[in-house]
Amino acid sequence: MRISSPFHIQPAIHNPRYTSSSLSLFPSDTTTLLLSSSSIVNNDNATALKSLAEALGYLIGAASLLLYTPIAVRILRTKSADGLAVSTWWLKLTSFTCTDVYNIKNGFPIAAFSETFVITLEAAVVLGLVTYHQKRIDGTTLLLACTYLILTAWALFSPSNIFPWGPPDEWISFAQILATVLNASALLPQLKQNFERRASGDYSPVTASLASVGCAVRLFTTIELTGGDPLLLLNYGVALLLNLSVLFQVIYFGTQSEKKSLVTLFLADVKSTEDTEMTAKL
Repeated sequence: MRISSPFHIQPAIHNPRYTSSSLSLFPSDTTTLLLSSSSIVNNDNATALKSLAEALGYLIGAASLLLYTPIAVRILRTKSADGLAVSTWWLKLTSFTCTDVYNIKNGFPIAAFSETFVITLEAAVVLGLVTYHQKRIDGTTLLLACTYLILTAWALFSPSNIFPWGPPDEWISFAQILATVLNASALLPQLKQNFERRASGDYSPVTASLASVGCAVRLFTTIELTGGDPLLLLNYGVALLLNLSVLFQVIYFGTQSEKKSLVTLFLADVKSTEDTEMTAKL
């Protein structure tokens, strides 16, 4: 005689309330509810992360107004730009514009590259001021300016992948790689000079710190707002590594070789070494 167990579970095929598993313990509507709740939580988390990334993106864009504006103000105040190289600002303008074009052509939101857009405008203003005060407005400068405007307009407003009417996608990607190389080449000479002199140099640790934080934040916003675009991640990753390297050099050589305090190093932009050391002793 076969005794039926009180804990016997009917196969799901005979009971539509259960899932397709032959020994399912949860009714299908309960399982659906659990999966639905999990999906809602995941969607909420994803939405929250994206909102955070957008807010951080716009915050970086607003903060970037302070990056080159002081330089422009100083030029206007002193009516001199002798300590600035015109070629540096042409390279900055070119590299920033390449990144702008790459983001726009890929349809990324403005929050993903707001600071690059802002510093592109700032670099253009500084370049104009430097060129004017160094009396470098000549045929070569006008030719470069026209070439820059024509190529930028062609890359931005012409249809893609219809050469010669529009740039191929490969060219846009190459422009972003070029921007990464140009940005990296701007800090490599500073790293080399600090190492050779075993000195902290004149590079601001505050600038290096802020740039490092900005690049780290941009890695997060790039993942959230562009789906983790590899070329942009490479750009910000390389910039983060280089800025951290400069910061490490400034702190290491400043404290070990020059015997300066951290306070002295980080206040060097606004105070002389003597004033800072006197303040620290007090």
